[in-house]
Amino acid sequence: MAEYLVVRLSMAATNATTWQAVDDSGALIGPPGRGELSELAAIAGGRRLIALVPASQVLRTRVELPAKGQAKLLQLLPFALEEQLADDVESLHFALGKRDADDGSLPVAAVNRELLSEWRNRLTDAGLDVTAIYAESDGLGDMPGTAILFVEPEQSCLADAQGELSTADADTLGALLELWLAGQLEDHPPNLFVYAAGNVASELEHLESLRPRLASLEVKTLNDGAIARMAATVATQPGVNLLQGEFARRSDLARFWPAWRLAAALLVTVGVTAFGALAAESWLMNKRADSLQAAVQAAFRYTFPDARQVTGTRAELQSRLRAIGQTSGGQAEGAFLDSLQAVAGALSDGDADIEGIDYRGGVMELRMRVRNVETLDRIQRSIDERAGLTAEIQSANADDGKVLGRLRISEAGA
Repeated sequence: MAEYLVVRLSMAATNATTWQAVDDSGALIGPPGRGELSELAAIAGGRRLIALVPASQVLRTRVELPAKGQAKLLQLLPFALEEQLADDVESLHFALGKRDADDGSLPVAAVNRELLSEWRNRLTDAGLDVTAIYAESDGLGDMPGTAILFVEPEQSCLADAQGELSTADADTLGALLELWLAGQLEDHPPNLFVYAAGNVASELEHLESLRPRLASLEVKTLNDGAIARMAATVATQPGVNLLQGEFARRSDLARFWPAWRLAAALLVTVGVTAFGALAAESWLMNKRADSLQAAVQAAFRYTFPDARQVTGTRAELQSRLRAIGQTSGGQAEGAFLDSLQAVAGALSDGDADIEGIDYRGGVMELRMRVRNVETLDRIQRSIDERAGLTAEIQSANADDGKVLGRLRISEAGA
């Protein structure tokens, strides 16, 4: 479960502030705090930091603009809000919220660019990494068919039932309420829910005088101040984050990049080295394959001097062997291969070395070096016992401790 530390900045250039920790369900974590911004670094821990800035310094309203990309919408905002803006648009920073699913309107915020930069610098100088900055008015929340009023000694914020936000100080609160009531239908008196924080007795007396003109009036006193209520609201119903565009928060990757730079460089180096080694091994294997193919071609041309261009050595060899196997007089193909297969079976124990093979007219002359005469005799009998073949020993001569033998293999009855 995510946790937030919501900090309420004062308008004064001091670092005195109030704060409240909450989770993402809006539940409070511990009591609210009050002190200097420098104290928050130790309190924040792993919580995400949200800052609330004075509502009187942020224009919050809604506009209807066609669906376009965010960059295009931000370009259109100054023209859509020009009647509501007192400052030069060049000095203002604009931010967008999520489009309303029902009426398609966009919540927007406008704030002086230098003032927003000052707020952010106060947080940064205190060693705080702020995740979002909202106007205090975004902490009012909403209730169906009910206007919400936050009353404090120095300022008050009003959110009507349609979500329009207004602010007033102690001297102008009465005028704000009269203006709001004047915009309501006489036959549909509004509902008003009031949060009161601090010494606001005179403001509450004025509200009581308005009760006959309201459908309902409910007052809730916030003994611990407004920060707890505002924090619970922005954690569950965030408004318009001012940190957009030029003020957008740097990503975590950019923030942690200096610490990971060496590790990333090493990883890239290892990857390049591994790729280089793989490429070198592939090149070497291709060279070996080319050399082997060249050796096969050379051996084939040595065996068959009449061969010209050979595109498939294996297929060409099989074709040549079939041609050799055709015996004279129209005998069936395969006599040579049958004889060769018989020789291979007889020499399976590896006790003989073939030194030469001649094949003519269906007769194979086999020259081999064996350990002794008994081995030569066993090979002759093994071949002779195969159906369709006859093997005869032509010669057996001693040579350097072994026996050089010659066998004649032919078809039975030939």
